[in-house]
Amino acid sequence: MIENFKLSNRLQKCADMVTKSSKIADIGTDHAYLPIYLALNKYISFALACDLREGPLRIAQKNISDYNLNSVISTRISNGLENINENEVDEIIIAGMGGNMIVNILKNCSWKDKISKKFIIQPMKYENRLRKFLYESGYKIEKEEAVICSEKVYTAMLVKFIGKKISFTPEQEYIGALLDNKNSEINFETKAYLRKQIKDLKNHQKGAISKQNKIQEKYYGDIISFLEKFI
Repeated sequence: MIENFKLSNRLQKCADMVTKSSKIADIGTDHAYLPIYLALNKYISFALACDLREGPLRIAQKNISDYNLNSVISTRISNGLENINENEVDEIIIAGMGGNMIVNILKNCSWKDKISKKFIIQPMKYENRLRKFLYESGYKIEKEEAVICSEKVYTAMLVKFIGKKISFTPEQEYIGALLDNKNSEINFETKAYLRKQIKDLKNHQKGAISKQNKIQEKYYGDIISFLEKFI
């Protein structure tokens, strides 16, 4: 491992989900820290570091050159997946964006439904909206893990298109696949994420109570009761 190049916990969680020797695209790469880390540690064979903005990509290119990785990492201006061909990469990383933006990126990609493609997704907010879209659009969340970074808790998902709509419970909209291995011990990060979701759900429930909406009040209450069993 390269000792002098560290990722944030959030990006490290994404890096840990990358398949060994794969070709990846990092969407919204900013300064290309994630592909640089993956290349330095021989995790990937090739990377596209993509961003919508020229400024961050210039810095990314300098960083790539500083680490002598020009033969492994290429930079490219791209609005989401717009300027990426389906056969260029095996796995796509979309990290550090809101869930709504990630949904739009996937919706606007003409080849997003290729079964061979995997997506590593790390939303900053609106995870429930993202999960709902994934389930309803034929994507399976194969793996999901919580991660704490800068005193905030996030989730990272390994997603694959399987071509059929997936039924999901109200609880899964809020926690996805986090509890798929609930027979094993639930770690600190997962419990922190559950507490965060419970807090948000209680706020939604208060809103339902103020509107005297008994159906929504019970809906949120049932999810809260389910999640509280695991913390």
